[in-house]
Amino acid sequence: MNWIAEYPALLLTALWLVAFLESFALLGILVPGIVLLFSLSALANHIGIGPLALLIAGGTGALCGDLISFFIGFRLKNRLYQWSWVARHKNWIQHGEWFFHRWGWLSVIIARFLGPLRPVIPMIAGTLGMPGRLFAPLSAVTALAWAPAYLLPGYYTGELSQLWILQPLGTRALIVYALTTMVATGGALVIYHHTHPERLHGLGWLTREQADRWPISALLLLGVTTAAFMALWALSPLSQDSLFLDYSVSWHGADLWLAATALTNSSLVYLEFGMIAIWLALSGQVRLAFMAVSGFCILVITSSRFARHYLVADQVEAFFELSLLTFFLGFLANLINNPKHGLRRWPVYFATSQLILLALAGQLSAGRLTLSSCGLALFMALCFNAVLRVWWRTLDLPYTDRTPTALMITLLLLNLSFLLLAS
Repeated sequence: MNWIAEYPALLLTALWLVAFLESFALLGILVPGIVLLFSLSALANHIGIGPLALLIAGGTGALCGDLISFFIGFRLKNRLYQWSWVARHKNWIQHGEWFFHRWGWLSVIIARFLGPLRPVIPMIAGTLGMPGRLFAPLSAVTALAWAPAYLLPGYYTGELSQLWILQPLGTRALIVYALTTMVATGGALVIYHHTHPERLHGLGWLTREQADRWPISALLLLGVTTAAFMALWALSPLSQDSLFLDYSVSWHGADLWLAATALTNSSLVYLEFGMIAIWLALSGQVRLAFMAVSGFCILVITSSRFARHYLVADQVEAFFELSLLTFFLGFLANLINNPKHGLRRWPVYFATSQLILLALAGQLSAGRLTLSSCGLALFMALCFNAVLRVWWRTLDLPYTDRTPTALMITLLLLNLSFLLLAS
């Protein structure tokens, strides 16, 4: 890094060369230009090169690549297609010709921001006889717009990397764990989407009767959560448990995290779950209400006994509350989603998962639970949710009535009231 800082002209030359190659006739198709330009721009910020010099190097390199490509096409015309290199990429040439005929001079502007067409259109424009006095100004203007769009994001990312180093270790850890959790949640939703019976039926792997009858998603959730619970139980306590307690001191927005613990208030969860159960009974879904209440009561007994036997006394209540909230939100998501098409249910699951993660973050920030105990509560409740869903589907109790809007608004207002009182 030190020798690069001593010779900034070398980095600018490399940047110019990458911008040139990415715009040069057909060769740009093979060059991973975006990755290289992003990396070089970030490095330029790190060694103190100004943004103006960066933009000049990138813009002139792109402009030279365009002009030389245009000149090659203009001089060679149809002889260009006799080159073996061009013949091997005939498809790109055909696409470029179609695009140029479709958009005319606008194709020069559009193709500058479309990777596959960027190294093709200038040469095609020259081959098809576009006047140089028209092409040159268009290429110059688009190069001026292209350079900031492609170089400045990498440049300022390099600046953010320096600010990242200055942040407290606890803040960096919070960001990393939050991003990891979001990616894990997104990955779980992707797996759910692609293993849903509707998707499997569309691929021809299941019949319609099997897709409607088998609780494949619920069984998959049951297997994953059971395995995760057993693995976390065997590995607890984790080394991250003590780290989280130290990190939480420096987390910003501590008031928000503490207020989020109000979501897990057991009295609130009992009230909300009771409202759902009463509504199911009044709407004629007595068996489903009985199943839900039975699963909830069994979870109450299991989570409280598990917490008393395997957790320290200070964590028993928080573990109990987090598991109840997770079970309630999971059951509510199933009720809302049941009338929906199988492949349109992920937004509800995403929203409820974020509420669960917010409550989990509140428990960690308040120091009421360790990371491993939060995971155990989460996996235990999801496991009970999966069992309830399998039971529900096995007995063929389709819930087709939509949860009334008034009930949903009431639940939302209850949660908001608790959050406001807690903050």
